[in-house]
Amino acid sequence: MVNGHQLNENADSSYFSRQIDFKTAVNMMLENNPSLKAAEKNIELSRRQTQLISASWFPTITMTGTYVAMSDKISVSQEYASLLEPIKDKYDNTFLVSDVIDYISNELGDLSFDVPIMKNDFGSLDMEVIFPIFTGIKRVYAYQLSKDNETLSEYEKETIEAAKYLELADVYFSLRLAESMILVFKETKEMTQNHYTQALKMEGIGMFDKAERLIAKVALDESDRNLKSVMNNADALRKALFTIIGQDTSPESQKNNQKHPTTSTSLFMSNNYPSIEWFKDMMKKNAFIFKQSELQQDISQKTLRISQSNYFPVISLFGKQTIASYHIPNNLMPNTIAGINMTWDIFDGLARERSIQMVKIESEMITETQNNIKDELEVAVNEWYAQLRQSCVDANDLKSSLEFAEEVYKIRKKAFIEGLATSQQVLDAMNLLNKTKLLLLSAYYKYDIAMAHLCCLCGIAEYFESFISDNYETIEE
Repeated sequence: MVNGHQLNENADSSYFSRQIDFKTAVNMMLENNPSLKAAEKNIELSRRQTQLISASWFPTITMTGTYVAMSDKISVSQEYASLLEPIKDKYDNTFLVSDVIDYISNELGDLSFDVPIMKNDFGSLDMEVIFPIFTGIKRVYAYQLSKDNETLSEYEKETIEAAKYLELADVYFSLRLAESMILVFKETKEMTQNHYTQALKMEGIGMFDKAERLIAKVALDESDRNLKSVMNNADALRKALFTIIGQDTSPESQKNNQKHPTTSTSLFMSNNYPSIEWFKDMMKKNAFIFKQSELQQDISQKTLRISQSNYFPVISLFGKQTIASYHIPNNLMPNTIAGINMTWDIFDGLARERSIQMVKIESEMITETQNNIKDELEVAVNEWYAQLRQSCVDANDLKSSLEFAEEVYKIRKKAFIEGLATSQQVLDAMNLLNKTKLLLLSAYYKYDIAMAHLCCLCGIAEYFESFISDNYETIEE
């Protein structure tokens, strides 16, 4: 059996140095991962959007300043004859006066003069207030929609966390598997080296020919290649782990820290795992896709209400106060103005109706997409649960096979020393033993990955860590 304590104690100290458990890796990932930081910023952006929409409930106060210079003064044309009308009315009954006035008016005819009203330059400083009092309940739904988008951004962050958690679990336990395989291949190389030494001795005393030694030499070279290959794979996985948890992977950092950290959380397994019904129940209660589906439906309804509210008028109070003016007579432009304004689109080329139809179509598309994703999610849960169950079956069978393989290797090894077995027979027994160890490690790994996928798909990623610590059987046991 592969012993995890040997991984930490007996491994080459030049290859492994410090340990990182899965919980620590999760905390580092949550703290340093740039995708999660971007999701946090998206939540903050949604909150700011809600605050922006809340501003529509308050009046808008604007200060404006205007200065105008014109080539001519503003004036009106005044006829001279019209100025005599009041005198004529006053002396209408006086002898000869009305006749004289009529004569003068006729003589003046259309003659007129310009009366200045404003100078050719003027300006003002004004304060304007606009306060919408009715918008067709658009503001109510817009605010509710912004709150839903805020909640949706939080769900999206949780979805990203689950995806990154799953990515971390895949890389972390793949690295753990690779480190365990390193021990197996080191042990294989050591066993092959011992067998090669025995073959040399047996050849020296004439019990076996050169071919037996060469067979052992080929096996020794192959074990060395396998060990280097899995070490390279572990290095690649280690860099991937460092990237996920936000650690520096630059060449300078690798040069300063030449030793390689190792995982300390073991591969684990238990035959007492929850039922498929339990996982599906947790999926319906906690899966992010189900939460998002309900919220998306609510968002679609509110978007539809906003589109329908465009049929209502917009009514606003408005007012203006002139703070200061220059060359503007008060009798022409009052200092204070207040009133009520209504804007109502009577006909817009059926644009509003088309908008409502588009919103309804988008709502139907969202519903169909969400239903499809739910079906795919349930299929994925069934598939991963099947792998979980099969991993337990495989592990139980492999434990028995491992005992037999160890016994076969001992028999072949003893027979070789006594001259009753060939090198190939010993190597076949050794390969069978090591293959069984690797298959057992793989069964534990598949169980852990299946459990991680089930927990993340069902929205209960935190349960995965509890499965690790709840006295589950580890590969060391």
